[in-house]
Amino acid sequence: MAEKPVGIAIVGIGMWCRALATVIEKSGAFRVVTCFTRTPAKRQAFAAAFRCDQDSSYEEVLKRKDVEAVLLTTPNSAHGDMAVLAAQHGKHVLVEKPIANRVSDARRMIEACRKNGVVLSIAHNQRRLAGYRKIKALIQAGSLGKIAAAETNFSHNGGFRLTPQMWRWHEQECPGGPMMTLGVHPAETLQYLLGPVRSVSAFFERLCLQTEIIDTGAALLRFESGTLAYLGSNFITPWVNYCNIYGTEANAYLTVELPARKPDETPGQYGDTWNYADRNSTLYLKRKGEDQKVRVDLEPGEILTEEVKEFAACIRTGKAPETGGEEGMRALAVVLAAVESARTGQTVEVARTLAE
Repeated sequence: MAEKPVGIAIVGIGMWCRALATVIEKSGAFRVVTCFTRTPAKRQAFAAAFRCDQDSSYEEVLKRKDVEAVLLTTPNSAHGDMAVLAAQHGKHVLVEKPIANRVSDARRMIEACRKNGVVLSIAHNQRRLAGYRKIKALIQAGSLGKIAAAETNFSHNGGFRLTPQMWRWHEQECPGGPMMTLGVHPAETLQYLLGPVRSVSAFFERLCLQTEIIDTGAALLRFESGTLAYLGSNFITPWVNYCNIYGTEANAYLTVELPARKPDETPGQYGDTWNYADRNSTLYLKRKGEDQKVRVDLEPGEILTEEVKEFAACIRTGKAPETGGEEGMRALAVVLAAVESARTGQTVEVARTLAE
């Protein structure tokens, strides 16, 4: 017999929220029960689009017996308190990355969910891309040999759309700017592939934007294994999302591309195409002794559908999510180490950041 759909509330109604809510609705694993954001007009529009209720406060959402879980797509600084409150009301929590802006908030979230027996899942979806899955399998099989280095960059020019009314404009709300918003993804996927990061050295610049946040960042990561990696992220150049892994037996070159946006498509509608990023992504291998790269066949998946279905399965079975609080916290710690390194000009040990 099919599992009963999980009753979920959507909290924080912005661009990415609509993309995730669309996937949640289509997955069949959830029933969108209600929504909340502080702006009444946004609540009304979302409720009409997704045929759900709307509540006028977060507290009202959490009091509902038909709400088993919440999706938090709120500003990063709100994640900690909102996730803890949800856990205290017995609600399972799916949080858009990053887990929080501070390690101390991440720890509070992890502990509250553990104490109250609810699932905490962090929406780090990029490790679910077929290319990353294949690279992970190649590393585990020894096909790449000893991993010497890696390079990754996730950037786009969305910074030019920021205004002072948006939380991402402000350093307190988004420390590290693109490194926190975008770079936290490769900070997670690199550790998925290569293990824990030991230390970080970083440089940040504000080259074009008038924002409080920086618009360009570059970090050098040293892993516990000794592997070195470059991680770059900016808010001012055209889209780029790649990861190269260099091993003694072979190099792997992954490029992630999204389908072209249609002229009448809003950013929120376009966000749903992330679910199908595998279709446009490419992975090449260059093996030792060979002159040419060889394309590797990838089996396309739906990374957002997989993410939300796993969340529902964890709720019903008690299984731990693949990207839970610990994974989210370790990705955050790398970004915060980069922020501190750029500020002080010193190499920062991730263990020190985790001890916040």
